[in-house]
Amino acid sequence: MRSPSIPPPPPIGPRRRRLAALLTALLLPVAALTPGGWPAAAEPGSAAEPGSAAEPGSAAAVSVTATTSSTVRYGQRSRAVRSLQNKLIAAGALGAEDNTGYFGAKTRAAVQRVQRRSHLRATGRVDFATRRAVGRAVRAATGPRTWYHRETVGTSAEGRPILAYRAGEPGRPVVMVVATMHGEENFGQYVARGLLEGRPVTGVDLWVVPVLNPDGLVRDRRWLKGGVDLNRNFPHRFVVRANSGPRATSAKETRVVMRLLDRLQPRYLVSWHQPLIGVDTYGVKDRALLRRLSSNLHIAPRYLDCHGSCHGTMTGWYNARYDGAAITVEYGSTARSLARMKGRDADAVLKAVGGARG
Repeated sequence: MRSPSIPPPPPIGPRRRRLAALLTALLLPVAALTPGGWPAAAEPGSAAEPGSAAEPGSAAAVSVTATTSSTVRYGQRSRAVRSLQNKLIAAGALGAEDNTGYFGAKTRAAVQRVQRRSHLRATGRVDFATRRAVGRAVRAATGPRTWYHRETVGTSAEGRPILAYRAGEPGRPVVMVVATMHGEENFGQYVARGLLEGRPVTGVDLWVVPVLNPDGLVRDRRWLKGGVDLNRNFPHRFVVRANSGPRATSAKETRVVMRLLDRLQPRYLVSWHQPLIGVDTYGVKDRALLRRLSSNLHIAPRYLDCHGSCHGTMTGWYNARYDGAAITVEYGSTARSLARMKGRDADAVLKAVGGARG
């Protein structure tokens, strides 16, 4: 018998049943938009785990929680829109430079492109069927994964995981490729995705960190929490300036990166940036590596001295501390095609550091 102090629940009428059905319909698309293997936590705008829309760092990683057809619409600016854009980019339907968080004409055209491919009405509106079509398109554009080990090497100041992926052959020279040190510089993560998809990597013990700054990526923000530039916070020629932080290694993310590099000590460390287009010659340690990267990527060498303020940089710290060579590669302000970044450019980097595809 029911306790008299606890009144029975009211009967569920037609209106409440319709509300429950609506909530179910709104929540299901969330799962459909995170296909494959990049964990949602890694999403910043994307990347969580290679093989999915949000993976590496995610190449498409902005969280999609509560993204509904009524909240993702033309003219809106939001994280939900950015999440959708990341998935459209991962599907090859939207340019990587169009990850703006604003649902404008380019995003609508990309949605229509996916709808046509899936034989849906090309309305440009994001409904349940369109979400599923986007998920299928991402999976179709994602190659088989090459990595065999994924590790959370630390967390950001706001608690997002910083993920590293290991591919290649243990016992071979360790090399590392990292990207998205600055949150608004999202192109390099697609090269990272390319390294983590496709035929197996041979000849090197490859580690890839697609997103060093997940908090910045999810917000399209350059800085870490507190306005700190991760690439000015390392303990090498550190100077207190705007965005450098109050002291070297004051940022949690800096310490995470240092611990990983201290542990792995790669022979080569390639760091991706944008939009200055060039393979950096400033303080270069291995000119042969510079020439190989420049030739393979068809990106000319360029003296990138940070306008005379290259203090506290990751590559400077690593080059001064270890025998291995760290170098910066900058894409331009306009992204190359997704196919090129994930394909030719990823393989160009792999070849430059001594690796190959099995």
